[in-house]
Amino acid sequence: MPALTRRTLLAGASPLVAAALLPGWAQGAQGIPVDRIERLHDGVLIHRGPAVTRVRIAAAGVASVIHCPAAKLASAGGFFAHDGLPVRFAETGPVLAMIGQGIRVAIDRGTGCLAFHTPDGGRVIAEAPTPLPLAGVATTRRQGFTIGATERLHGLGQFREPVFDYRGQSVFLAQANSDAVNPFLVSTAGWGLLWDTGTAAHFRSHGRAIDYHSVAGDTIRYHVCLGVDMDAVIRGYRALTGAAALLPKWAYGYWQSKESYARQVDLVAVVDEYRRRGLPLDAIVLDYKYWGGNENFSGMKFDAATFPDPKAMVDHVHAADVHLLASIWPAFGTATDLYRAMGAKGYLLPGEHWSGGKVFDVSNADARALYWRSIKRGLIDIGVDGLWTDGNEPELRSTGERYGTAASFAANGWMAAGPIAENLLTYSWYQARGLSDAMRRDIPAKRPVILSRSAYAGQQAFGAVTWSGDIFASWGTLANQIVAALNFSMAGIPWWTCDIGAFLVFHRYPEGLADPAYKELYVRWFQFGAFLPVFRAHGTHIPRELWQFGEPGDPHYDALEAALRQRYRLMPYIYSVAAAAVYDGDTPMRALAMDFPDDPRARAEQAAFLFGRDLLVRIVDRPFEHASRNMQEFIPSRCVQGAAAPAARIEYYEGAQFERRVSSRLTDDIKMSWSGDLPAALAGKPYSLRWTGRIVAEETGPHRFSVIGKGAIRLVFDHRVVVDGASGAAKADGATGGVSFRGHEGDAFFDFTADLVVGRAYDFLLEQRQPTPDAVSLWFEWITPSIRRRQQLPARHALPVVLPKGRDWYDLHSGRRHRGGTAPMIDITLQSHPLFARAGAIVPMVQGLDRTATPPGEIEIHVYAGADGHFVLYDDAGNGQGHLNGEATRIAFYWNDRAATLSIGARQGAFSGMPPSLKMKLVFHDGANHASIRPLVYEGAAQVIPLRQSMRAEEPGG
Repeated sequence: MPALTRRTLLAGASPLVAAALLPGWAQGAQGIPVDRIERLHDGVLIHRGPAVTRVRIAAAGVASVIHCPAAKLASAGGFFAHDGLPVRFAETGPVLAMIGQGIRVAIDRGTGCLAFHTPDGGRVIAEAPTPLPLAGVATTRRQGFTIGATERLHGLGQFREPVFDYRGQSVFLAQANSDAVNPFLVSTAGWGLLWDTGTAAHFRSHGRAIDYHSVAGDTIRYHVCLGVDMDAVIRGYRALTGAAALLPKWAYGYWQSKESYARQVDLVAVVDEYRRRGLPLDAIVLDYKYWGGNENFSGMKFDAATFPDPKAMVDHVHAADVHLLASIWPAFGTATDLYRAMGAKGYLLPGEHWSGGKVFDVSNADARALYWRSIKRGLIDIGVDGLWTDGNEPELRSTGERYGTAASFAANGWMAAGPIAENLLTYSWYQARGLSDAMRRDIPAKRPVILSRSAYAGQQAFGAVTWSGDIFASWGTLANQIVAALNFSMAGIPWWTCDIGAFLVFHRYPEGLADPAYKELYVRWFQFGAFLPVFRAHGTHIPRELWQFGEPGDPHYDALEAALRQRYRLMPYIYSVAAAAVYDGDTPMRALAMDFPDDPRARAEQAAFLFGRDLLVRIVDRPFEHASRNMQEFIPSRCVQGAAAPAARIEYYEGAQFERRVSSRLTDDIKMSWSGDLPAALAGKPYSLRWTGRIVAEETGPHRFSVIGKGAIRLVFDHRVVVDGASGAAKADGATGGVSFRGHEGDAFFDFTADLVVGRAYDFLLEQRQPTPDAVSLWFEWITPSIRRRQQLPARHALPVVLPKGRDWYDLHSGRRHRGGTAPMIDITLQSHPLFARAGAIVPMVQGLDRTATPPGEIEIHVYAGADGHFVLYDDAGNGQGHLNGEATRIAFYWNDRAATLSIGARQGAFSGMPPSLKMKLVFHDGANHASIRPLVYEGAAQVIPLRQSMRAEEPGG
């Protein structure tokens, strides 16, 4: 009998056993000797015993890599397994080079390690020796990479407490309400990496290394995209995952929404009031509960008592040139036909939804078809224009934070796609794909519009718009949302929005609209929303219609109206920018790092961005008129860590005295806001909770901490008891923090101050004992020195604006021209925020629109002198699929700064309803004065128009 060697032991092992016997394999296939490398027309197969690595060129500049057991290779391709492009090979010593279009992959023939190079051979990113295990968490697959020393890292999706640059940071890549993961990391050095395992993972950046630690499965799948700049990298991502779908033109207008229009007459009255006032409006959104009680949850039927004639309601909305979106969920109440039909076929997951119903297996194609038939019959056939897919992380009892969301979803075991633990990120992808395909097939006259609370790579191809979930009102949240939007955009999905004014208000602004501090915050948030890809107001606690903030003449009303009209004035620009995202792979909302990676100040800017290529927006992210009385902010998840884990630990106990431990898990969120935050085993029972972990200080100085909650609360911070008290008798008031939190009635409030040192970790132990079942409220927050500074009202109403190098910039409010590479103080009012056009910009505008369906009477073409410029004005029928068949027009404008001429190209293309001619007005800007040039009737022919200009640039100033 031959000796039993490591190789012969593995030869007959199952894939899972083999993975267990190969610790190197489980860590990313490093350190396992290569048996042979098989050359293919589009890449290679690297064989290591029972393991294999598949490398192929998936698109120009894109390499796709799979590390998996050989027996699983045929099924390991994932969502983006395209046919590869041809490659050629070159050998140099121990390295086999695989050369494809726009990328070169170097393979170490001894170790199998991969390095990714630009075509000229410059290394950009490479596989590294396997990283050390991540302390305190169980991971099954890990992979490291080496990167450059100075590049900045962005993307990965949208998080409620984000970091702008991931260099030196760690983040848990998992879905939750307010956290939407698209695991595409982009670098200012010209590469992107899509970590495409489909499940949750820990990402970590340290020094010149990054690494990923996935929580389940035995397959590693990732894609590397190379390009000359970040735009080229994102184009590679979209070539791999799908081009962005163009939304209907109305979707780029204003959406009015709130929780909730409870009756048919209420929704119709809002539409009528917008039209009566002449205020722009294109969409109104019907939130949940239109079906009645939770037993009818998302049954795709209207409650006859409150919505007696939904077809007449939709017809009325359409007659006003407004579009209606309706909320749907992936969970169904127990009295619904969908619940019974799904249950009969075994399509429901076993876990209970907070409504009392069940969530369905969206990865099952037959279940998706059944879902669509119900949606079409109940909503689409009466004219509903778009779908709001809420709670699609998916939410079961709660999705308040990522660790709990992942655990509650994984506890359901299996779905058609396989073990849920291996598919934690992809629920919304399946849902959006299924709905989009069905909408294109069954209602081709309408483009899909799907508002989604979650995300995954490729959702841009389905008409999906991600919004950032149930966020809490504060100035800190507004600042965080800007960063979240920019990173989400840099991760490759262009359509994003948020609840303007935040979903939940009363936690910090209990007086709502009676508090002028909240009204100021709302105005600034609304101004931010006017420069998002999708412009939507929504929230609970307070209504969001403009007249709720005053009447004409009230400064808040006037400021909101000004922002709303500014959005519509820019509609030709916005729709053309959207088309560039679809056809050219552009990104509408652009961090300054994308266009100015060599300008250090611009690269680091987090409150300003480019909207399209030509407009620079600086959001007012601090108060100037009214400081908030409750200025505390949530302790960021990155600051909540464990002693030997990436996050703190929470333990749940049955009984108010820690009688019986029910469960424990990691968490980086120290908040309990509704009964769904408790495990199902504690529903209806007295309970106790215990958090243990560390708070890491991000700055030095005095920090004021707040603890709010019901029951008995004890907090030990930095080894001293700082809170030990109790609220009065609590009641289970039914408040559901993520849905309708009503305030802190009955809560106890505790405060303490501690001097912290930046970078130091402070141990804490937080306990809560609650004898009243389902009475849930606990909040642990802080006021840092920087939060306090930002709440101090400045003497001058002005903001510094970083103007990137290499261009002059025009203040659109004053007309003044500033040199790039400066940061002038720009005066603001409640109605105005800093807004600039770059020199060379060509910006089309219109006047007087109150809906996108109205053809503009005249298009203003604004030209800003100081550099050459180019813009393509795009138009089409505004809806339907004709644009996919070329039914659209493009008019190219070129500004020659030296010759002072504007060239207008011949109109390319046509569409049904296209006006035969366009009235234009050319408006020239030079920073000293601007003059309207003669009116122009454009009939489709090319022409060159000379313009006079003054080239004097004004010195920067206030």
